[in-house]
Amino acid sequence: MKMVTPSYVLAFGYCIADAASAGYAIMSEEDKKIENPTRSRETRAAIATFDTLLWQSLASVAIPGGVINMIVRTARFAVARSIGLPALVSKWLPTAAGLGSIPIIITPIDNLVDYALDSTTRKLLREDI
Repeated sequence: MKMVTPSYVLAFGYCIADAASAGYAIMSEEDKKIENPTRSRETRAAIATFDTLLWQSLASVAIPGGVINMIVRTARFAVARSIGLPALVSKWLPTAAGLGSIPIIITPIDNLVDYALDSTTRKLLREDI
């Protein structure tokens, strides 16, 4: 699997770019949009960058990577124990199962990560604390 490492590099690059974009958006907003901010613009930008980087790392890379890997390994296990499958099917079915699972796993993973962050780091970083 020669494409695994480059795909993770690309995925983490996306996470970093999205996080930087979230921080930049806070830094470029006008102070008049927020009445009586309790934190400095820099602090709000750092929190937004951290939150976005954490969310993207979990919801876009770490958890989906683990789930898809588990699906591919399970499919490989099942294919290895199947009798009479053509070689082409045996080779590509696990990959197809992993790719085919992506639309199914996106929403549950996103909801799980939202819940986890809402229950942990986002509680700690609330402005009213």
